[in-house]
Amino acid sequence: MSLRLRLTAFAATLVGLVLLILSGALRLSLEQRLLAQLDEDLEAALDLARPLVGRDLEDGSLRLLPDRSLEVLPRLLPELVLVLADSSGVRDALGRLPPPEEVAALAHVTAQRSSWQGYRVGSLSVGPGLHLVAALPLSTLKTTLGLLDNLMLALVPLSFLLSFALGYLLLGRGLAPVDHLTRTALRLAEEGEWRARLPEPRTRDELWRLGRAVNHLLEKLGSLIEREQRLSQDAAHALRTPLTVLLGRLERLPESPDLALARRGAEELRGLVEKLLLLSRTEAGGLQKEALDLDALAFEVAEEMRDLFAAKGLAFHLELSETPLEVWGDPTVLRAAVQALLENAHKFTASGAVGLRVWPEEGWACLEVWDTGPGIPPGAEAVVFERFYRSGRAPEGSGLGLALVAAVARWHGGEVWTESRRPMGARVSFRLPLRMRPGPHLG
Repeated sequence: MSLRLRLTAFAATLVGLVLLILSGALRLSLEQRLLAQLDEDLEAALDLARPLVGRDLEDGSLRLLPDRSLEVLPRLLPELVLVLADSSGVRDALGRLPPPEEVAALAHVTAQRSSWQGYRVGSLSVGPGLHLVAALPLSTLKTTLGLLDNLMLALVPLSFLLSFALGYLLLGRGLAPVDHLTRTALRLAEEGEWRARLPEPRTRDELWRLGRAVNHLLEKLGSLIEREQRLSQDAAHALRTPLTVLLGRLERLPESPDLALARRGAEELRGLVEKLLLLSRTEAGGLQKEALDLDALAFEVAEEMRDLFAAKGLAFHLELSETPLEVWGDPTVLRAAVQALLENAHKFTASGAVGLRVWPEEGWACLEVWDTGPGIPPGAEAVVFERFYRSGRAPEGSGLGLALVAAVARWHGGEVWTESRRPMGARVSFRLPLRMRPGPHLG
């Protein structure tokens, strides 16, 4: 999960929790306020009804005597229930009466204020063993609270979604500089542009410090790379002239087995020096691009090396594209890369065949060299393109061929990879972006 998504989820969850807490507090406050209003109404009703308690002139029974107050109360509180009771039970009852069993139960409520079976009840003592009970239904309160609950059930999820969407949008804008720095750093890493620097934000905040730190790291890294490249170039240049002189002197000596062995060693050393120079030049970015046909270049290199494979008894297969594959590239290093792949296949293939294939694929010009040799050791796929790597199965060689191929492919904006063939052998491939030809002008 991305940082943007995590921060958005955290903020939206926090908003949801705050809304839940506020909703609970609002509901509790509203419930208490409505109960307080009911209690006020009950108290007013009891105050009005208390003076009406007396004995009937006809039979002498205790009851609520007729009065104008009894005409006003139903209009003010239509749902009011008044019950006059003593220890023996109900003495009188007025108002919107519930079923008789509920009226009888209300007669036994003596608490000053309480909630009982859907009613808010108030009781007032009006004489020895005699009390007056007023009750109002809680249905209105429950309806109001139910509407509030439904509103909150809709509002809280909606607020969560809105806060999530708004937070995601705002965080996207806020984290855009971080995303830009990340993409720029990844692009520089993929392209090997260690001389470039990350753009530093104008505001001196955390992002500015991050950009400064990464640029400082790039400067240190660039210094180390330049020092290594200068060392490689200086060493290669220093060896180039003595090797040329040595080969010239060996050519003038009489032929002998020892001389042939010495000449071959000198040739291999000169090849190592040339590869080291090309590798340093490629990594330093000192190449010149021009439009060229990769399939034509591959054909030329293949024809130059065909006799080498024939001399070893290896079958050589060449498969070219039906259409020209034009790329922007440096012909010298591309030729050296293709030659290094073929030399590598020739070196590690004792018998069988070697193949070179060139083909187009979705905007890329692809090239691969395969063989029937021992293949790539398990776990070595990630290190075969490093400098001076040599497999334990074949200790001969400089270990620079595949490193040169990788550097050339990446400098041209391409990719390089390797895989084992079944039942045996290896396949090393790279691809370069095809040169986009301008379309026809429509006037």
